[in-house]
Amino acid sequence: MKIVHLMGYFVPELGYQEYYLAKKHKEMGHDVYVIASDMLYPFPNIETMLKEAGAKDASRKRKFGFSIVDGIKVYRLKCFFEYSDFILVNGLKQTLAKIKPDIVFAHESRQGLPALAAYYKSLFNYNLVVDQHDFYHKIPNHHWRKKLFRFLDYSLFRKFIVDYSLSNADRIIAVTKETKEFLIKTHKIEPKNISVIPLAVDTDFFKFDNKARIDLRKKFNIKETDIALIFSGTIVRRKNIELLLEALSEIKNENIKLLIVGSGDNLYMQELKNLSKKLGIEDKTIFTGFVRRNDVKYYFSAADIGVWPGNNSVSIMEAMACRLPITMVDLQLSHLVGYNNGLKFPQHNKEKLKEALEKLIGNKKLRVSMAKNSISTIKKHYSYDTIAKRFIDLAGD
Repeated sequence: MKIVHLMGYFVPELGYQEYYLAKKHKEMGHDVYVIASDMLYPFPNIETMLKEAGAKDASRKRKFGFSIVDGIKVYRLKCFFEYSDFILVNGLKQTLAKIKPDIVFAHESRQGLPALAAYYKSLFNYNLVVDQHDFYHKIPNHHWRKKLFRFLDYSLFRKFIVDYSLSNADRIIAVTKETKEFLIKTHKIEPKNISVIPLAVDTDFFKFDNKARIDLRKKFNIKETDIALIFSGTIVRRKNIELLLEALSEIKNENIKLLIVGSGDNLYMQELKNLSKKLGIEDKTIFTGFVRRNDVKYYFSAADIGVWPGNNSVSIMEAMACRLPITMVDLQLSHLVGYNNGLKFPQHNKEKLKEALEKLIGNKKLRVSMAKNSISTIKKHYSYDTIAKRFIDLAGD
């Protein structure tokens, strides 16, 4: 089949869902195209992110036209309007006419292009599948002003565009049950018309590496008898890493190390370093700084327990694929520890986080059992091989 993945922003250097799905669909034997704008997503630190990922071009602007990226045929169309992360392009109609797709997977309905795909659907007679990743204006741990701005932005502007995309889609995908509930409540979509298909992990890439475990533990002076905790992600306040430091300082065990892997807000990073010193756990806490995305799996392999005290992240699934039991806050991705592979705790609750960590730290048999369950869970439910097939099956129903 001819398949188009349509999105406002295509950033293959950072390995998001759209890239992996297109890649897997090509591996399945389909004729796969990506259509996106000639701009990259407007992250505040996009240039730094691209440099750290090893990208040759660290600017937001990409060359207009056709190219092949990792075997995927990519059309980048000129942006003629952009507001925040809402973007429109010239030439979509002509590009769809040239490709003549059987299926269009339109990603992130709030970003604009899925509405154009919905408009052209009857003209080109393709099946349209639209997905929704988040609630946009209900992101936890953001300042109230940002929440208010997003609420008004969505309610007064984006909601109507999303309504149009969803009402004209043949199938709708939500990445979590909470996202599905959002679509039902806010957009009045019938529950039967929404399928929950989660984000996933590239299990060909993310897997346990024993050599890396030995080498990195030696590098950071982590003994084999030590229990290494790990947090990985962008170091920003909404990740609530200070809660983890405070909980760690109250755990009476000298054989604990904490790896904090990542870069981000330099001021916040310094505050965390000062806090670890103030709490008397400076010798237990290792700030690695920036680690290339391709190397994060080695750090997961070196650890014994993955911990996410704030906003949920796809990094949790990557850690699971690398044989880690998980401790995470009870938010939108907390179903990931519903397979006897980890523990969850209420948001901002230091005592419950401490209890969860103590339970895992004090029971090696439990850690080993949960680690095995993490791997089997990812392979069965959250690998891109599995998810890519589910997308095709849904579109063909």
